[in-house]
Amino acid sequence: PPAAPELPAGAAMVPTEPTDRAVGKPAVLGGLTAAASPSVLVVDDDPAGATATQATLAGGGYAVAAEAEGDAVLRLVRTSLVRLVVTELYIPCAEGRCVEAALKGDRMRLPRLRVLVHTRHTARVDLEWALGAGADAVVPKPARNELVLREVGRLLDAARVA
Repeated sequence: PPAAPELPAGAAMVPTEPTDRAVGKPAVLGGLTAAASPSVLVVDDDPAGATATQATLAGGGYAVAAEAEGDAVLRLVRTSLVRLVVTELYIPCAEGRCVEAALKGDRMRLPRLRVLVHTRHTARVDLEWALGAGADAVVPKPARNELVLREVGRLLDAARVA
């Protein structure tokens, strides 16, 4: 990974806590619509990680969709009502950057979009890189479901006032 940049103003690194495993069947939406707002897109190349995160968010009452491929993520975010992307770190895309960095470039056009990196990469350099690349917050895995839901709620609240 690249060298760790300074943390941008307003970004937060959230300390992790012991894990609670998600239970129940995750909600998967075929498409994102205004009725499903606020829409949360889970991005993870690990199917088990994606399923656990989806279950946590659906259990918290959020409309959730999932994608594992970086270019599809960018298309969805740029053409739908996604308000929050909860992503694993270092998901590649054809633009030659990770999803986090590509989304950072969309912030002028999509000012209400928020990015939460929920990652198994827990080295400080990785977490700081995520924030410098455009994430609004980072929650290392494993983390309690309540912590993830609290951070999602905080970011969506911030998006409403943007």
